[in-house]
Amino acid sequence: MFQNRQEAGRLLADSSDLRKYKGRGDVVVLSIPRGGVVIGSEIARILKVSLSAIVVKKLGAPGNPELAIGAVAPDNIKEIDWELTLRKGVEQDYFDWELKKKKQEIDRREKMYGLRDIKFLIKDKKTVILTDDGVATGATVLAAIKYIRNLKNKLGLQSLQIILAIPVIAKDTLERLKCETDGVTTLEAPKSFGAVGEFYSEFPQVSDAQVLNILKSFR
Repeated sequence: MFQNRQEAGRLLADSSDLRKYKGRGDVVVLSIPRGGVVIGSEIARILKVSLSAIVVKKLGAPGNPELAIGAVAPDNIKEIDWELTLRKGVEQDYFDWELKKKKQEIDRREKMYGLRDIKFLIKDKKTVILTDDGVATGATVLAAIKYIRNLKNKLGLQSLQIILAIPVIAKDTLERLKCETDGVTTLEAPKSFGAVGEFYSEFPQVSDAQVLNILKSFR
């Protein structure tokens, strides 16, 4: 149990896996808004590295928006749980509508946060530390990883490493993500996993204004 996102971020930054990146100019922390930006800001502050964000949106199931049938990242990069999508009987019209809505939200938030094009940010980096405040099914993080990997291939950055730093992650999801990244740093990996907020004493909603202020402080 973490007191709040700030404490979780500090604990991650103090871990032996991440301390080796301290003060390195070839490292960037990419955080998933909104809560992940709070985690990322603590990691970036302690490690003295740069911080930015990747806006990724969950695709919710019909009648149950909290149930992720997938996620979408910038450049129309998608991670879809087709087995769940079929099991829930998701129709094509709904899927197309949900995807369009979330892509519009990504565009809106990218403009609001004043995000630079990530390709210009990572072109001279050797390591990306990707973070969020917790991972259950992994759809959102997997979409972000796909997006980074796609840019890596486009830019010919074969030596770029993707390190996932997450305070808490479902154990079965952790095993899957180990195969999708160059390393995973986590503090808790429980077998039983409900909502991310269950692992925090304080888990307030993070506003767009807070995200914008944090990102501005690193520019």
